[in-house]
Amino acid sequence: MIPGFGVRSGGTGPDGRTPVPVKLVLPVLLGAFGVFGLFWGAFAVLLADLSGALDLTPGPLGIALFAGAAASILAMALLGWTSDRLGRRVFLVLSGGVMGVGIAALAFVGGYAALLAALIVLYAASGLYDVGINAAAVDLEKATERRFMAVLHATFSAGGVAGALSAGALLSAGVDFRYVYLALLPPLGAVVLGVAATRLPPPGRPREDGTREAGLYRNLPLLLIAVIATLALLSEGEMEHWSGVYLRRTLGLSALLGGSGVAVFYGAMAVGRLGAAFVIGRLGNRRTLQGAGLLAAGGMALALATREPLLVVVGFLVVGLALSAVVPIAFSVAGDLAPGRAGSAISVVTTLGYGGFLLGPVIVGGLAEVLGLRTALGIIAMAGFLIFVLASRLKAP
Repeated sequence: MIPGFGVRSGGTGPDGRTPVPVKLVLPVLLGAFGVFGLFWGAFAVLLADLSGALDLTPGPLGIALFAGAAASILAMALLGWTSDRLGRRVFLVLSGGVMGVGIAALAFVGGYAALLAALIVLYAASGLYDVGINAAAVDLEKATERRFMAVLHATFSAGGVAGALSAGALLSAGVDFRYVYLALLPPLGAVVLGVAATRLPPPGRPREDGTREAGLYRNLPLLLIAVIATLALLSEGEMEHWSGVYLRRTLGLSALLGGSGVAVFYGAMAVGRLGAAFVIGRLGNRRTLQGAGLLAAGGMALALATREPLLVVVGFLVVGLALSAVVPIAFSVAGDLAPGRAGSAISVVTTLGYGGFLLGPVIVGGLAEVLGLRTALGIIAMAGFLIFVLASRLKAP
């Protein structure tokens, strides 16, 4: 158990209601973040097989990913606020269930149109699920007056390691990639059932400042942190979507070695997030973000400057460590900037952040068609440098 984790004393929660047994909430949220990472880790490895089965080059594949990301942004923009209105439990059960439908659909796609439909459903649901789990994490932080965001995001990354390694091992053993997609459904179903059976902490009481949800898009500090999160999510998203393709189809590595490279990135993210609280406590948000941007740029430059697999993987490791703290900082700051409306504030960050997922696949896919995937992935190094520049404009707490 994490020290200090428990129900607030005083008999009432942050909104004046009887406090919930928050000791039971942490394992549920750890599972919710972990299974989310499990899917994306497997997805990164399986994307090469899926695109190969449909005979897709990076351009058409990028357009398909673009369609999914566009659906995700639209869903979060129109429905993200319902996380505050419906309650986290109902919101997560619904979004998690639809995400399962999207995963199952990937196992049965037989053509490009079916792939587009599956990715639209999957990305829309996963975007809403992402809003829900992060909003629930902010509620937990406020109920306990402790910081858990970095630990929960580390669990996501650990799930990514497990997903990438498991997918690579199963493919190497001769299992059809479609069955690997279906194998992701039982753990997701278990998490959805766990959420349904757990009373999550309620959202905190909003300040009576008269600000509506739309006003959050005029909150300049929130927009600045959202842009930084966008660059980090763009980088994470491109590593998730294209690193496996790069290792397996550009460098010609086996499924197991390609999956191991993806797992190294996720493992570095997990380790970095576990140590993020210490680093942030020593350096503060601004200097942590500045260092993260520079390291991400340098690590990606190393990975793309060579075809030596070991050095490429080392570069991926540096990128993962560098980016590990950026999004947790962004979500925690967003929750602090809008007390009681964490779902709405995080929806702003994730809606803009998924703009990275929206632009990234198309830009990378288009550039890869002309210049090659190695050159196209240089966008991640550029994003790291921009994180450094924008973080320099953050005010000290």
